[in-house]
Amino acid sequence: MADVIKSLFRPLRIRIPYVIDVIFISDPEHIKRIEASGDVDRLHRFDTATLPWWVRFYFRATRFHDEQRDLWFLALEGAADPSYGKRHAYLRAKLGTGYTKADVERIAGLLKTNTAEDVFAHELVQVVNRRFLGEEIPMAVTKAAKETLQTFGEALLPWKYIHAARSQRYVANYCARTLPPDVQVLDIAHNIGTVVKTLTRALRMVQDNLETPVEEIFTSHPLTLEAPRIAVRSSKLDGLLWFPTRAGWTVLIFKIGTAATKTKDLFFTFGTGRSARACVFMDFFLAFVSDVQRALRETDSDRSRA
Repeated sequence: MADVIKSLFRPLRIRIPYVIDVIFISDPEHIKRIEASGDVDRLHRFDTATLPWWVRFYFRATRFHDEQRDLWFLALEGAADPSYGKRHAYLRAKLGTGYTKADVERIAGLLKTNTAEDVFAHELVQVVNRRFLGEEIPMAVTKAAKETLQTFGEALLPWKYIHAARSQRYVANYCARTLPPDVQVLDIAHNIGTVVKTLTRALRMVQDNLETPVEEIFTSHPLTLEAPRIAVRSSKLDGLLWFPTRAGWTVLIFKIGTAATKTKDLFFTFGTGRSARACVFMDFFLAFVSDVQRALRETDSDRSRA
């Protein structure tokens, strides 16, 4: 009877031999258990050239992979990657320099005046990313960062895909020219895109929910919906699957947005439900957004008293 019940809750799997094998995991406990099992790892556990064809096709036009230099963003590096510790420490140290009250007030002011989206994103990128690049990031770069792919469906549109891949190269090439030589290019190029695509949207949500705690907003309306992993050994994932995974071929898509909404756990908003390897930007992000929300509330309060 237990096996029958378990079979009713098997995850969705798209499996076409020699073409594609993708498993979608949305149950929060399943996500945490699989992540900790050792059965899966981040995509770059394997050399890029050996990854499934569709992974290489899609990610080369996103902010997560730089095909030209064969670089991957920090969050998609394998658990044993020797560069991880140094890169993580560098980002944490730079983020630890914080931001100023003037930064908060400037962004709050732009929100209140309903500034055009491109201008707003450009100003926000300066607050977060100027610390890495040592100069004002050009508007052309922030505009290009907005054009990289966000969903696999977008990759099916040829004109969208070509433009996204070109935009990714433009942002990465700018970072390569400007960053110190010992800084990994894609860690910064990726974050420019994340600010443009995600932090701007987050702040707009906060503006519409001034009395709702930031933590509640971002678990009810998660900013990142999915996180990919790849099988590193053959496994039925503790009985969840009819057929075992194949190392280096089967990709799992953790539906972390669904898990965050269900559990109200911020570690699903910024990771896979565990503090281990949660997004390095999590603390900076939450603090900055909370301060902007507070500034917006105070402005509204001052106007009410007037």
